Amino acid sequence: MKYALVTGSSSGIGRAIAEKFLNEGCFVFINYLPGEDVASVEEEMEACYKGRYSLCPADLSDFEGLNVLATHVEQRTEKLDYLVLNAGATNRASLDEITLEEWERVFAINLTTPLFLVQRLHPRIPEHGRIVFMGSMMGVLPHSMSLAYGVSKAGVNFLAQNLTKFFEGRNITVNAIAPGFVDTPWQKEKPMQIRQNIEDKVALHRFAEPEEIASLCWYLTQNEYINGAVIPIHGGYSYR
Repeated sequence: MKYALVTGSSSGIGRAIAEKFLNEGCFVFINYLPGEDVASVEEEMEACYKGRYSLCPADLSDFEGLNVLATHVEQRTEKLDYLVLNAGATNRASLDEITLEEWERVFAINLTTPLFLVQRLHPRIPEHGRIVFMGSMMGVLPHSMSLAYGVSKAGVNFLAQNLTKFFEGRNITVNAIAPGFVDTPWQKEKPMQIRQNIEDKVALHRFAEPEEIASLCWYLTQNEYINGAVIPIHGGYSYR
């Protein structure tokens, strides 16, 4: 059996990725924020995937949470075939408004913790293992509404490319997915006019479904030659 860790996987894109990997026969470690209500998640997992998942509450905004999650995984498996670094945070404060604390929190969750989670867990990744980062279209294209998010995700995109050299010789591939706007619960809360404005900039005139991102994530774990890539999946978005 293959083992996978998907961070930030109780809802949205992470939940879809976790379910895709479970449906493909993997054992999946599901990570969520402490205090988050995951009763419905656990009920569904128990009904559909009994014995093939493990829930772990851990706040990945600091090293304490990183240690909790890494220890949870280390105590339950000697190998980790797939590491999907999906957990993320945003902040919509402008250049004139954002504080150092807000900036550092976004970077901690989006960029710093993923790097050090790889550092901690890569000894358990076997040959032909896979690492997938969740970057963003906003790390490729400029976007005025989320400075910290966009810059941190640009770092994620480039981190994935740089790590390929570290894993050279082990046949471990490292890639990033750069989604555009995805129809997650958070996006569903946006006013209809804002959603319409976004859809007007997308050639397919809709948001992506989380399952479409999950399908791409699974594909990346099955392809032997895609490595050091940042794969866009935004439906033909143009910010202009």
